[in-house]
Amino acid sequence: MIDRNLALKVKSLMPSRERDTDGSRPVSMWNEMDRLRGKPEETAVVIFRTRGCSWYDFSSCSMCGYFNDVNTRVTVDDLKKQIDRAYEFMERTKILKVFTSGSFLDRREMPLEAYEYFLKKMSDRIEYLLVESRTEYVTSETMKSLKNYGIGVRIAIGVESTDDEVIKKSVNKGSTFSKFKAAADVVNRNDLELRSYLLLKPPFMPEEEAVQDAIKSVNDCAPYSKDVSVNPMNIQKNTLVEKLWKQGLYRPPWLYSICRVLLDTRNSGTEVLSYPTGGDRERGSHNDNRDGELVKLIFKSSLEQNFTDLERYYNSQDRSLYEAHLRLESGLPVQYNTDSFLRKMSTGAVQI
Repeated sequence: MIDRNLALKVKSLMPSRERDTDGSRPVSMWNEMDRLRGKPEETAVVIFRTRGCSWYDFSSCSMCGYFNDVNTRVTVDDLKKQIDRAYEFMERTKILKVFTSGSFLDRREMPLEAYEYFLKKMSDRIEYLLVESRTEYVTSETMKSLKNYGIGVRIAIGVESTDDEVIKKSVNKGSTFSKFKAAADVVNRNDLELRSYLLLKPPFMPEEEAVQDAIKSVNDCAPYSKDVSVNPMNIQKNTLVEKLWKQGLYRPPWLYSICRVLLDTRNSGTEVLSYPTGGDRERGSHNDNRDGELVKLIFKSSLEQNFTDLERYYNSQDRSLYEAHLRLESGLPVQYNTDSFLRKMSTGAVQI
């Protein structure tokens, strides 16, 4: 289910995947805090360099710039070297989150030989693992293979929104909520855990509408998910969202909007959290008056699942500028009308 014109425009902005990068090294590795075992714990993160997401072969999501890190010439031996480097990095924690710029469970992206090498090697070093995947690779076979190594596993799926029209007209993900629910059933039937990722403020949506969509989506995902991560938009390179942003046609969400979603859904029946990438920066979620303290409180409340301090701080703020912005933005047709935007591009009214 796609909007073909939108998909083609997103595709036209993507750079070539043929690039001269070192296939033997991960894109990045670092340590951060997360709560995958019911409490805040230091967690290692690795982004493996792979051939990239299968969806890139057709188009991409409107906001996703992870194709900037891929290399189509990466071999199984390269992946094994990356895994070895990640293994050496795992000294301070027993918890690992793995990203691949696509789907860890996609055999084209992470071939079976490299996949099994990773699980066998890491089984004596990690106790808990989070991997990310599109819904089509979440099968009974892949779930059973993850259970063979004595590691606790959480599958992360980018739902983005439970409204199929938002997925079609704003995100361009080529998925549906029904596909997510089917994948979630597979995860839960195999006694594994699920993290649902939601996107706060896709393009072509005014912020108030985006907040309401996120709140509804958290509640829709809650019955299936161990936790729901609300990801506010951050501007990534070579994406449609970046082009809109450079034209002054898009603004990342306010930090206040994250607060509203977290506070409204804290009793949804699942843990709800947000770790704003680029928070309080121009390309990330920010208020007009920058507020690093609020970013810290969003992280803290997410890690501890205690929103008392966040609520107190939020209620103490003068939010008149924020509320005026919401009213103004709701009257801008380009924020929520994909067809209108595409017509403007075709007539030259918007140059991208």
